[in-house]
Amino acid sequence: MNVTFEYNGLIYDDWTPKAARDAGVPEDVIASAQLKKRRALVSQECRRRIYTAASAEAQMNMATAVGIISGKAEADRSQDDRAVLDGARLALAWVEDMRAAFEALAADPGADFLSDAAWPALPPEVPPLIQRL
Repeated sequence: MNVTFEYNGLIYDDWTPKAARDAGVPEDVIASAQLKKRRALVSQECRRRIYTAASAEAQMNMATAVGIISGKAEADRSQDDRAVLDGARLALAWVEDMRAAFEALAADPGADFLSDAAWPALPPEVPPLIQRL
């Protein structure tokens, strides 16, 4: 994985770790650049998976629905209202799980962050909620 970093006032753009070592760049600088690049790649994959499950518009629709339902007295909420709130809670918990997975995958250089198995599964109750809002 090629990396870009700054060392001793110079910018090393798209260098291989070997080339950086050969140029006298210390291992800790190379390791830091590799970690930074990996974090960016894993973050991009996490974001892609979240937005594939629920677009920005779908997320706004969920937030709006939750806001409207939350404004009702609990006794006035319908079964449908409660299902929306439960689905939104599950969706938010999944996003938190995705963020935790991001941290673990970003820290482990051997982890395959492109594998579906590396990420938490979206709860089955969430897609129907997204589709109807």
